[in-house]
Amino acid sequence: MLPRHTETVTQAFQVLLRSPGRSALTVLGLAIGVAAFIAMVSFGIGARKSVMAQFEALGTHVLNLKTRVGTIGPTGRMARPLTDAEASALKRLGTTLDKVVPIYRRTRYVSAGSKNHRLLMYGTHPGFTALRQWPVDQGGMFTDEDVAGATRVCVVGASTAKFLFGDDEPLGKAISIDNLVCRVIGVLAPKGSSVGGSDLDDLLLMPATTYAAWIGDPEGYTFIDVSPKDPDNMAAARAEAIEILRMAHQLPPEEPDDFYVGSPEDVVKAAEQTAGILTRLLAGIAAVSLLVGGIGIMNILLVSVTERTHEIGIRSAIGASPRQILTQFLAEAITLSFVGSLAGATMGIIAVLLMAKPLGWSSAIDPWVVAGSTLFGVGVGVVFGFTPARRAARMDPIQALRRE
Repeated sequence: MLPRHTETVTQAFQVLLRSPGRSALTVLGLAIGVAAFIAMVSFGIGARKSVMAQFEALGTHVLNLKTRVGTIGPTGRMARPLTDAEASALKRLGTTLDKVVPIYRRTRYVSAGSKNHRLLMYGTHPGFTALRQWPVDQGGMFTDEDVAGATRVCVVGASTAKFLFGDDEPLGKAISIDNLVCRVIGVLAPKGSSVGGSDLDDLLLMPATTYAAWIGDPEGYTFIDVSPKDPDNMAAARAEAIEILRMAHQLPPEEPDDFYVGSPEDVVKAAEQTAGILTRLLAGIAAVSLLVGGIGIMNILLVSVTERTHEIGIRSAIGASPRQILTQFLAEAITLSFVGSLAGATMGIIAVLLMAKPLGWSSAIDPWVVAGSTLFGVGVGVVFGFTPARRAARMDPIQALRRE
């Protein structure tokens, strides 16, 4: 003798198998809803992870100090450029600051042999790679001695090395920038593309002193990158950097800053908020299809109650209580929704795995999303199956027996 619950489930499967086509269509409706929910949420999570990874490539715990040189303040005072004096002050006075890296940056044409190429050129210091967590893949980075001696050496990005030298060994090769010829001593590890689609690996680094001597920039450093000693204490580092720069520029209290301080972390937070909103929006849209699947279950059970009216009357006549009839029809609803939800979870996982690679996203299948959507699908089936089940349980046995 089967336990009562097992027997109820077995009968539910037997009833559903009487009309396999109709049951399959009902299951498919809920399965599509569950699959869409899992896929939409996973795509949102995957897109967010992809965007965050690209921002992390830029260095999320870095303060970017940039001058407003060329502008005139409200008191008629011209904004001062960023120079070695400001960089030295930040290094000397900063108690919450770790690395301080002044940087020149300009877009220039370079050449190697018969090839010409336009790229971003940086005049900087050896701490550039450590600050941005950007290892050197081949060769090495220039040193403080190279900066002190204005040595004509350079380090290039992976894309630059590929374009200028192809499959040839880039180390030791010469690159010309106007009248300057520098020797390649290192190739940076590839980073890929930025959020905007630009190639992060298409760049050239040289000592800041070499840049200043041969190329020059009357507006001073383009910016100064600063990292805090404690990444969790960015606010204090930002406040201290502002205070030191104001003091270096001799700005009175009523004078506004003639520079600004930015950080990829600010953009990361905004991007995370936007991505979270979009993910929730996608989840809400996909949840509608779950409700449609639940309506399908309710419709199929209402039809089933109508077709089995005589059967319900017989069960009541031989002693079945309204509770038992209610349980039986609810078991059918749970069975339909459970099978549909499992099928939908499988379909959703497969869809995410198939689509993630072409989109260039890491497959972001959250087990909690899969489990939650499956349980939600079952819950939808129970909620929408309750009305037909209650209708069957409340049916008058005598009236039910009269119907053929």
